[in-house]
Amino acid sequence: MPMMMEDDLDDLFGDRQLGEITTLPNLSSNPEGLVQRLDDLRISGCSQSILSIARKIAWSNTGCIATIANGGDTVTLRNLYCDPASGLWNLSDGDEAKEVALVHAGQTLKHLSWNDPGTDLAVIDTLGHISVFSLLTSINRCSVTKRCVLGVENNFSVPVGSTWLSQDRPLLLHGPTVKDSAGQWAFTGSRQKQAGPHNPHVVGEQSSRNRAALVVVTKSGSIRLFYQGPDGGRWLEFESELESISSAAGLLTHAAMCGQPDQSIVVATYSVSQRIRTYRVCVDWSRQCFLVDHLTTIVDCSPDNDALDGTGLSSSLPYSEPQLYHLEILSPAPDLRKKNNTLPLLLLAFFCSASDRNEHPTVAINHSTFIVRWELSSIKPILHPSFSQLASKKPNGTHTSDLQPDITFRRLQDVRESKVMVAVRELHLATTLVFCFSDGSVEFRSRSTLDLLPHDETDRVSSMAQVGLEFLPGDPFLHAALSPSACALVTLDDKCTARLKIMQMPHGYADSILETADPEAVAAACVMQFNMAYIGYGNHHDDLSATMQSFQKQYLKDRPQEANGFVEAFLSDMYRITQLNVDYSGDIKTELYLKNALHQKALSLQLSLGYQGEQQHRALSFKVSFAILQLRWAALTLVMGLKSNSSSPEAEFNRTEMVRSFFGIISWTLSLMNYIMDELLTLVTEIEENGPLSYDLLEAKIQARNTPVLALLFVSQSRLLLKYTFRLFRSINVEAMQNRSQNPTWRELVGIFTASPVPTRLFEKVITDVETSVRSIYESHQFPDTERKEIEKKMLISGSVPPQLWPAVESLLTKTLTSVSEGINRAGLFFHDISWIGLSDDKASDQWRKEHRLDIVRKIEMPRRAKVRRCTRCCCVMEDSAPVKGTTGWLVNMWRSCVCGNWWMDVDDEGGGRTGGNGMR
Repeated sequence: MPMMMEDDLDDLFGDRQLGEITTLPNLSSNPEGLVQRLDDLRISGCSQSILSIARKIAWSNTGCIATIANGGDTVTLRNLYCDPASGLWNLSDGDEAKEVALVHAGQTLKHLSWNDPGTDLAVIDTLGHISVFSLLTSINRCSVTKRCVLGVENNFSVPVGSTWLSQDRPLLLHGPTVKDSAGQWAFTGSRQKQAGPHNPHVVGEQSSRNRAALVVVTKSGSIRLFYQGPDGGRWLEFESELESISSAAGLLTHAAMCGQPDQSIVVATYSVSQRIRTYRVCVDWSRQCFLVDHLTTIVDCSPDNDALDGTGLSSSLPYSEPQLYHLEILSPAPDLRKKNNTLPLLLLAFFCSASDRNEHPTVAINHSTFIVRWELSSIKPILHPSFSQLASKKPNGTHTSDLQPDITFRRLQDVRESKVMVAVRELHLATTLVFCFSDGSVEFRSRSTLDLLPHDETDRVSSMAQVGLEFLPGDPFLHAALSPSACALVTLDDKCTARLKIMQMPHGYADSILETADPEAVAAACVMQFNMAYIGYGNHHDDLSATMQSFQKQYLKDRPQEANGFVEAFLSDMYRITQLNVDYSGDIKTELYLKNALHQKALSLQLSLGYQGEQQHRALSFKVSFAILQLRWAALTLVMGLKSNSSSPEAEFNRTEMVRSFFGIISWTLSLMNYIMDELLTLVTEIEENGPLSYDLLEAKIQARNTPVLALLFVSQSRLLLKYTFRLFRSINVEAMQNRSQNPTWRELVGIFTASPVPTRLFEKVITDVETSVRSIYESHQFPDTERKEIEKKMLISGSVPPQLWPAVESLLTKTLTSVSEGINRAGLFFHDISWIGLSDDKASDQWRKEHRLDIVRKIEMPRRAKVRRCTRCCCVMEDSAPVKGTTGWLVNMWRSCVCGNWWMDVDDEGGGRTGGNGMR
């Protein structure tokens, strides 16, 4: 971990590993404060006042960016968000977590670290106090879950290294993908189990998510474990000694840890005596203790003479003796160059040096960073055959297989950098390393050689960094944090000013790079990253959305056809690589669809790619994804709320309140039904005025009106949800009719159903007829499963019904509509208000969205002065208020995430329509 000098040296290092550079920076390329920090480090050495673990910025896997404020006594929470005015991704201004300063009693904060799921933040101050804060309801609001114990100061208990235990779930590692003979990308990948140990307690009985656990090594050589117990409410802890320290020279200044496949932890420590000691530590959860084995001691840790001689500094210009400022261990990782081969554990020590400013005040100060590397080597002892023969004659004799292997660290060639690294991050199961330099440059390197990753050749994609995307050079910085997908970066300068950088094509190369850039290759790289993000840390991929938007704005700005092709290529490969079933035209239980969270994640990303701000209407594809997400939410809400069958008075009251809370959702769904029927009847009328019904004419009318109604009926996902929801409506309506004389809530609900110009039974007939026609076409033409799934996928992505289903469309418009039209109140349908459902583009709908705000969860209009929370991705809003008694069962489940599955963020909007009430404009 990085080392710091009291108050001036706040942080020198971010997270992980390093590489090599060739050019020497000058003074102007370094940020303010860097020279003083390095001079302080060189002069002071490894003093006992150093807190070697220090990171002022950390980016969680949920998307929350925590930074230590300029004053040092509190934490600021930021996040990426889509601006509802422009549709562009930005970095929020930041919200102060005031509770942090109260918990730490104003002490200066020095280190931040998120756990693997990204919901728990460890905060450590200069006195070694450790607290944990958790994200509960909003991405920019945290609450304390573990308070630090403020007592007598103990300098020896100050942490010098820490790590969160990982989750017991697999991660995905993608290999390079190449185009096959059919022109498709042949994605390959393997799931790798995360190295342990893991907290044995999980969140909920049926959950696979482990509760949080934090391991800390202190200056006195103790190793401590803080972990959540079975109930998750109380934090427990225990500690052991790594090794007894008998003198000041044995005090630790740095420590690094990493989990192992055998569920142990390898710990490396660096002491005042400038020696590295390594240990193998096992956690005994039953006895609440550590089992510690010393592995080896490395006496000579300094950079070798060849690296020092290569600094490029004149012999007449003295420079400081290199001092270690960071220690890191990388777990064993798959070898991408050799199949079925594993890269050994890697230990890295980072040293820095600077030219002497006092002796040469007029000369620009040069900085050098040295990386000293060791590989863990395990050697099996070999006995002479005669010993084996001797052992075999004794019942308890020692066999060769019983001998423990010798553990050694083999030193590799040192690497020199001629500028200062301030943040390092491992990617892709530690097979790739990202280096962030203080001059503003960012580089992606190979773990094995520390060489720059080469650019991919034609028809080959390895990663986003190898298809031409990069972080453009910018302002120097002191601290940096990479996003979960490593395609966005937030930096801090000496005044803690935060800046956002997004990967994009380099500027100034329009002829050589932008003209030859391959949007399909970029889309394939983004698909690989999405798949790894989904399996690795769940729903957060806002950084990926921001990167794709940046590529579209830069490269495809004046190429609308190629821009659409880029999005379609990404979505098509995304559905294919995740093996997500999009064909629900058969007899499939709706519950299976609702339980598959990947559908929500895929539709959420599809929705975000089409958002261009509240002044722009969405295209068909994105309207379809929006409507399906709302239908999915309505079905989930209704089925969860109607589970209770208790007959107790309290349960009856709760059920009544529950039903009342559904009024908005029921009204929205009924309005959607009326919108679909009105659009269908309007299409038929317009087509009759322009000539005979044909596929081309109908398609032209749909594109001109930008209406998704046909897609909502013919895409099997939306049709499945419509059928399921209106079946629930049937039972709700029956219950309401039975209880309307006894309860005004049920009587009001009956009024909502009867006020609809289109009876629900007629709409159910429309759904049934469409489903029957589609199945008949699939069966009569004997489409194979692959072709049927491709038809469904193209409908979902494009929002258009393909020619293969034209007979079913023709039957709907000529036969089904004719049979149901007599039961429809055409006058009532004409005047029915559909401006609030978020799918129409007429002036009335535009005006409604400017003047009103829709709570996307409850589907009701919010008061003008209501406190709101806005989705960071789709810009929908909900009222930030406590749930009414009886509605807790379903509303609390939406308290953390939006209908699209993304996090809410607290906003200070109190009355304007600027938040984009339904996220559609």
